[in-house]
Parts: sequence; C-alpha cells; structure tokens
Amino acid sequence: MDALGTCLAAGITLPEPWRNALPLVLLVIFFAWVLWVGRLRAKGAKPREKGVSSADLSGRDRLQKAMEELQINVMEFGRDIEARLDTKIRTLEQLIADADERIRQLKELERPGASNAESVPALHKEIYRLADEGVDNIEISRRTGAPPGEVELILGLRKTREG
Repeated sequence: MDALGTCLAAGITLPEPWRNALPLVLLVIFFAWVLWVGRLRAKGAKPREKGVSSADLSGRDRLQKAMEELQINVMEFGRDIEARLDTKIRTLEQLIADADERIRQLKELERPGASNAESVPALHKEIYRLADEGVDNIEISRRTGAPPGEVELILGLRKTREG
C-alpha cells in the first residue's frame, strides 16, 4: 500500500478498482522484470555453461597450439640432450678403455723378473756394457758420442733401478 500512499501524497487519485489492483500490478511488473533480467543473464551465460564463448575459443585454441609447440620443443630438447650424453658416454668409455690398457702395460713393466731388455734403448745398452767392462765415463762418452752428463745420468738411473 506504499505505492498507493505515494500516489495519494502526490495528489493523484485513482479510481477504486485501481486502488485495490495497484499492489497486484506492481507485483506482476516486479516478477516480469526479474524474469526478463534472468533471461538476459541466461542468454549471456549460455556459452559459458557450454565451456567458453567464441572469443574465448580462439584464445583456447591459441593456448592449445602454444602448449603443443612447447611440448614438441621440450621433446626435441630432450632428444638433443640424450644424444649429447650418449656421445660423451662413448668418449668416456673409450678413454677408460685406453687408461685400462696403459695400466696393464705399466703393470707388465713393473712385474719383478720381467725382462726390461726390450724397453732399454740401444745407447743405454752400449753404455751399460762399457761400464760393466770397467771403462770410465769420459771414455764411454767418447766411444758412444753421448755427452758426459748424459752418460752419468744413464748410469745413475741404472743404479736406482737395480737398487
């Protein structure tokens, strides 16, 4: 009855049937307005209920393509890293095999009783032979053509090997 009171306060007089129907008419108008606003909202919300609007679909497609490209790039990067690691592993395996061979050779030379005669150069053999015969260092140097310091060094190394 507030609307009726407002009409009366404004000096508007309504016929008697209208005065009784005014609240009912206002109620009907209010419900019509609520339904109308609800429909507008529902129309705007329909694409969102299905997923996304058409503008959002293009954004979603772009995002999906970007994710697929990222996935491809990550896979290619992984393959590249794997290939590099495989190459490094093969190189390391070869280096280990070379080191093992050198260790084997060193152990063979290190064995007691192993003949080092093959590994001694001819000059050293000649110097050793002359020294065993009692020839002095200066004469060994003159006969072999090796400098006297080298003769002393070779003979000194022989003593440390034998000692």
